Amino acid sequence: MPGFFTRGTVFSSAKKFVVQKFPITPHTGQPRISARNSLIASTKPPIVILEFWRAFFMIDIQPELLSRVIADIYEGAYDLSKWPDTVDSLCNLFHGSKACLARIGPDLQPNDSISTSFDSKFHQIYIDELASLANPLLDAVGVVPVGTIYHDHDIAGEALKKSRFWNEWMAPQDMYGGIASKLMISGPSFWMFDVQRGRHQDKFDANDVELLQYLAPHLVRATKISRQFKSMQPLASAFSHLPFGAIVVDAYMRIIASNVAAEKIMARPGSLLTQVSGHLISNNAESMSALHRMIVDACRATDGVISGTGGDLMIRSGNALRPINLSMSIGPLAETNLNGGPFLQPCAAIFVREINLDVQAGFELQTRNLFGFTAREASLAASLASGRSVREAAEDTGVAYSTMRTYLENVFRKTQTRQQSQLVALLRSLQPPIQS
Repeated sequence: MPGFFTRGTVFSSAKKFVVQKFPITPHTGQPRISARNSLIASTKPPIVILEFWRAFFMIDIQPELLSRVIADIYEGAYDLSKWPDTVDSLCNLFHGSKACLARIGPDLQPNDSISTSFDSKFHQIYIDELASLANPLLDAVGVVPVGTIYHDHDIAGEALKKSRFWNEWMAPQDMYGGIASKLMISGPSFWMFDVQRGRHQDKFDANDVELLQYLAPHLVRATKISRQFKSMQPLASAFSHLPFGAIVVDAYMRIIASNVAAEKIMARPGSLLTQVSGHLISNNAESMSALHRMIVDACRATDGVISGTGGDLMIRSGNALRPINLSMSIGPLAETNLNGGPFLQPCAAIFVREINLDVQAGFELQTRNLFGFTAREASLAASLASGRSVREAAEDTGVAYSTMRTYLENVFRKTQTRQQSQLVALLRSLQPPIQS
C-alpha cells in the first residue's frame, strides 16, 4: 500500500517497493554496528544512543535533544500528566506545526487526544460533528499494522482533500502534510502518534521518516506501559495482600493485572478459572458467557464516566471428588472517571473466592447419630451438603433417581424440613464432629 514505511522498506507513492540498503552484518541479518556504538544495548549514557543513531541514520541532531525526547516519552509512560510536554517535545524535534497522541475509535472523549495547542472547544466540534463521518485517512490507518510509519496524503490519496476532515479540521490548524505511526490496537480502537507541518513548511523527507522509525518502538512501549501502569496502581495499592483473588481485565477479558491469590487459583490444575494467551477464561460455557456479559457491563462508560455495575456469579464445580466452587464479584474499578489520557479504557475488577463445599470427615456418621439416617440417607445428605443435586447424587452412586427421591423424603421427615434449601442450611450448620 503506498505511503507505508516499515523497517528497511519504504512504500513510495508510485506504489512500488524501494528497499533501503542498510549495512547488514553477515549471518545475523542485523544492521552492522561498530564496536564503539554496539553499546547501544548496554547501560552507557545517552550519548551512545546518539552515536548509534547518527551512524545508522546519518541524521544531524543534537544529542541532548534526542536523549531528552526519549526520556520524556518514558516519563509520560509512568506519569500521565507529562504526556502534553512529551508531545510538545516531539513536535519541536520534527519542526512540526502540530502533533498529537490520540485514540481513534468509538465513544471519543476530549481526553482521548493529547495535542499541541489543544483547543477543547474545537476538539469537541470534531467529536460532535466529524468523528462519526467517513474519513479516508483514519479508515486507511485502521487497517495498517501496529508500528507502521505512513504519510497521511499517500495512504488517503486525493479523497483526503475532498473530505470534511481535511477542510474543517486539518487545514484550519495548518496541518498540510504529516507522518504518523500506529502505536496500539485494543478492540475497535487504535492509538496513533501524528506530527504535521504547515502550508509554508518543507514536506517531511526520508530522514524524518527514519527518525520516527527510531522513536516509534519507544512510543509503542510507552503507551503499553501507560495503560498497564494506570490500571495496576489500584491493584498494587489495595488488592495485592488480599486473601482472595483480585483480577483487573478490560472489556475484552484481557488480564491487565492479578494478585498472588488470583494467580494461584488460575494456575491450579482443573481450576474453573484460568488464563489463555493473557485472556481470562472459564471452562464452563454458560459461566463464560455470564462472566463476559458482566465484565462488559462493568466496563460500560457514558460521557467518560463508568456507568456499568457488573454483577455476582457462582461458577459451580462439576467434579464430585473436588467440589470447589468459585464465587465472583465483578464491578468497575473504584476510579470511575477516565481522565487519565488516551491510553486508558474502562476496566473491571473481579474478586474471586474459592468455596469448598466438601463436608468434614465423619459427617455421615454424625448425621446417622443425630437424625437416625440409614447409610444411604446419610450419603445423600452429605452429597446435598456438598452442593450436589439429587440427580447428581443418584448418578454418583449408581442408584435409580426414583429410589434417591425416596431417600430424600425420608431425610425430610427425619430432619423435620420440607424444602431442600432448608435441609442444606441445616446440614451445613452442623458443628464438625469431634475427632478422637
